[in-house]
Amino acid sequence: MPPVISCFGGVGEIGGNKFLLEDRGTKVILDFGTGFADGSDYFDSGIQPRQVNGAGDLFEFGLLPEVPGLYSEKALQNTSMKHSDPEVDAIVLSHYHSDHTGRIGYTDPKIPIYCGETTSLIHDAYSESRSSPLDDHPIRKFRTGRTFKVGPMEFVPVHVDHSIPGAYGFVVHLSDGTMAYTGDFRFHGPAGSMTTDFIEAAAKEEPDLLLTEGTRVGHGDGRANVTEEEVLGEADRMVKGTKGLVFSSFRGNDVDRVNTFYEASKRAGRRLVVSMKMAILLDKLGSDSRLKVPRVGKDVDVYVKRKRTGSLDDSDYFQWERRFLDHGVSSAEVRRKERETFLHLEAWDFPELIDIRPARGGTYIHSATEAFNEEGEREEAVIQNWVRHVGFSYVQLHASGHAPSGEVFSLVDRVGAAKVVPIHTEHPEEFNAKRKRKGWRLEVPVKGKPISVSG
Repeated sequence: MPPVISCFGGVGEIGGNKFLLEDRGTKVILDFGTGFADGSDYFDSGIQPRQVNGAGDLFEFGLLPEVPGLYSEKALQNTSMKHSDPEVDAIVLSHYHSDHTGRIGYTDPKIPIYCGETTSLIHDAYSESRSSPLDDHPIRKFRTGRTFKVGPMEFVPVHVDHSIPGAYGFVVHLSDGTMAYTGDFRFHGPAGSMTTDFIEAAAKEEPDLLLTEGTRVGHGDGRANVTEEEVLGEADRMVKGTKGLVFSSFRGNDVDRVNTFYEASKRAGRRLVVSMKMAILLDKLGSDSRLKVPRVGKDVDVYVKRKRTGSLDDSDYFQWERRFLDHGVSSAEVRRKERETFLHLEAWDFPELIDIRPARGGTYIHSATEAFNEEGEREEAVIQNWVRHVGFSYVQLHASGHAPSGEVFSLVDRVGAAKVVPIHTEHPEEFNAKRKRKGWRLEVPVKGKPISVSG
C-alpha cells in the first residue's frame, strides 16, 4: 500500500490536530490535540467525561479515534478496545499548544515523542508545576534541519513563526512521495522570516501533498493583521497614559507577548509582575540561548498568592514555588505600588483583585483572541464584569498567532504541492476558489478516511 495520511482531528474545525501517517507498516501520529469545540454539544464545565471510564466517553462521541495500539492500558479501562503493545511507532509534535498536544495523556507511554528542544523545555516547566501531557513518554528532541527517521519516513523539521516558541513545520520523505505539514504559522510575528524558511525548504522538495492550517480562512475574518510591534506601540501608549494599576491576562507561553509587555513596562518605568507558573516557564526557557526572555528576579518579579494559612510562609508553597518567594510581590505590595506595576493575572486568578483593591481608573488589557463560541463569550463576559467592578478600562489588544487568508494561499502557491489538504479550519471549501486558478488539486479531508500521499 502506498503511504497514506488519515485526519482524525482538525477536520472542519479549528484545532484538534490528529493525523495518522502510515508507510510500509510504520505508523506515526502527527500532533494529538484537543479541539476548541471538542464535545461541546455533550460536555461543558459542569458535565465532563468520566475519568473512571478512561477514553470510553470520548470514543462514544468520536472525540478520539479508535486506533489499535495507540492507547495506554488505563485509557482503555472499561472500553471495548483491548490493550496491546504499541502499534504506533512515534508521536511527532509541531508545538506545545493544547490543540496539538492535549490528548497525548491517553496514549501509551511507551510510544516515543519527537519534539523541538524548546517544546521539551516547556514540557519540563509544565511537568514540574502542574502536569504535562508528555509526562512518562520518552522524549527525543530536534532542531531545524536536524533530520530524524522513523522506519522508512525521514522527517526534516523546519521552524515557523507562531505565538509560542519552538513551533515547527515538517517535510517528510516517504517510501513513495514527499509530503509537507505546516503546523501553525504566521508571517507577521517577530520571527516571520522563519515561516519563509519553511516555505523555501518545502518548495525545494516539490512535495506531492501539503497539509496546511487555515485558521483564518473563511467568511467574516475581517480582523486587522496586527503585528507584535503594533501591540507594543499601543501598549506603550496605554501604559504611559494610565495613572493607576495596569493588569493583563494573556497566554503565558506566548513569549513574544511577555517580551512586549516587559518592554512596555520598562518604557513606562513600571515593573512587570508575573504569575508563578509563568515564572517557572521563563526560568526554563532562559536556558535556551536562542530565546530572548526576561529574567525572573532581575527583569520581572513574581506575584505571590496567599495559600492555606494565608501567612505567605514557605511551608504553604510547593517546592518549585519556593524558589520564587525571594522575588515575590504580595497583594499589599501591588496596592502600594500600583502606579509602578504591570501585573500579569490569569482569568482564574481574578479574585486576587479583592485582596489588591486597586484604585479605580486603571487599565485592563485583554490580550487574547476574541471569543469565537458561546463558552468563550461567557468567559469574556465574566472578565468584563470583574473589570467593571474594579472601575477599570477594558482594552482588547492582541496579535494573532495565525496567518490571514491571503497569506495562507500565498504559502500554498509558493510551496507548489500537487495536492493540498486544508486542516485546522472551519472553511476548507474556501480553498476551492483558489484551486480553480492554480495548478494544484484540492483534497478536503473526511475524518478517518485515508488520503494517498503520492496518488
